[in-house]
Amino acid sequence: SVVYIIDIEGEGEILKTINITDTSSSNIVNSIPADLTIITADQTQKANYHGAMIYAADLEGKITKINATDNGNMFDQTVLFNAESNSSNGRYIYNSLEATINNDKLWLYFGTGNTQKLQDQSNKTQNRVYGIKDKDFPSYVDINPPGDVSKCKTSPTCPGSSDLGWYVNLPNAQKLTAEPTVDKDRVYFPIYEPTSGTNACKTGKAILTAYDSKCGNSVLNVNLGTGVLSKVVKQGDNLYIGIAGEVNKNISGFTSKDNIITGKS
Repeated sequence: SVVYIIDIEGEGEILKTINITDTSSSNIVNSIPADLTIITADQTQKANYHGAMIYAADLEGKITKINATDNGNMFDQTVLFNAESNSSNGRYIYNSLEATINNDKLWLYFGTGNTQKLQDQSNKTQNRVYGIKDKDFPSYVDINPPGDVSKCKTSPTCPGSSDLGWYVNLPNAQKLTAEPTVDKDRVYFPIYEPTSGTNACKTGKAILTAYDSKCGNSVLNVNLGTGVLSKVVKQGDNLYIGIAGEVNKNISGFTSKDNIITGKS
């Protein structure tokens, strides 16, 4: 797994190649398929640095923090969180992180799921969605050992100041299908649930879930149809979700036209 720093103002030369360390305990062939999450000073007043703090999510479930700022050693890296992923539990991270500031802390939201095998229903599959804090932001601090779910809380217990955040176990071999979206005090996760039993070959459910951004309490769980949901896009007071599949009829609180579903923020 590699992150490249490229000079786009020059001739596109590679300024730095950052190798992301693989986890020896994971049997996943690692890579970084998702876009990097990059926090710069024009995104938050808390970023009191020049440059950027970079967060990379990889297939074997690690969130790596890379220091590309003028504070500390340039391009140092540390693992902020480890989802303890392997090919059995299926906790691959294919989608980007969503970042926001809550209670003066930087929070990162993400989830897991093997989107290359959406219909997989092994009884060992255990995907999750997460909301975790970078308690050191905007500073860079080496973390050892990395955070994991033992440092997080689950609903109805909200994480305290010493906790890393929260997580939710997804039931029924559910998988995250797109990047989360934060809107006000909630975070939306598009979920796919495969059909089981004699109907296992049929297209599964497209479920939109939402959780309180600071506590992880469920505030929405609605079946929008069959197929795969896109990322939730917010514009003004409206939320827009695409679906590759068929929309359910008469969904309370939502309207649809063709493959676009609209709800109110």
